[in-house]
Amino acid sequence: MRNSHLREIVEIVGVISIVASLLLVAWEVRQSNRIAASEIEMQLAQGFNEMNMSRATTPDFARLFPKMSAPGSHLVTATEESQLRGLAWHFVNLYFAAQIAHDNGLLDPRRLDTYRLDLQLTLDRFPGLHPAFLQIYDEFPEMREMPVFAPLAALRSRQPSKPAADPSDES
Repeated sequence: MRNSHLREIVEIVGVISIVASLLLVAWEVRQSNRIAASEIEMQLAQGFNEMNMSRATTPDFARLFPKMSAPGSHLVTATEESQLRGLAWHFVNLYFAAQIAHDNGLLDPRRLDTYRLDLQLTLDRFPGLHPAFLQIYDEFPEMREMPVFAPLAALRSRQPSKPAADPSDES
């Protein structure tokens, strides 16, 4: 009788230990996910901060902004066009990272919507980036399926597409 009572106590302690261990693991996973989500947000913010610091500290980079804001009023050199394309790529990479983080559960839907709205504001503020953005958008059709790039889809629908090359022209 005494042994069965002791066995029951040991089994109860064992079950409590297992439940406590599972609760600890669940808490650690949750903490890990929070840390990963925070790191994603910090990395995205760092990407935007790098661009802002470049604008503030690099005169050549700062000179691009009037050309992005009012493209028809400024002559854009081939070098500047390349810089604009590089800047568009920088934005695309940041928004793509936000979409991937969201798809993997590390960025909540409201935050993804914030990045989508930021892309819309970027397009509104900097029409001089439209050609570079649209070229990237056309080169990577998988962007069409990503909600963060909805503003680019809307822009593409308002712009004429580049005509496809006519195969009969190849001689």
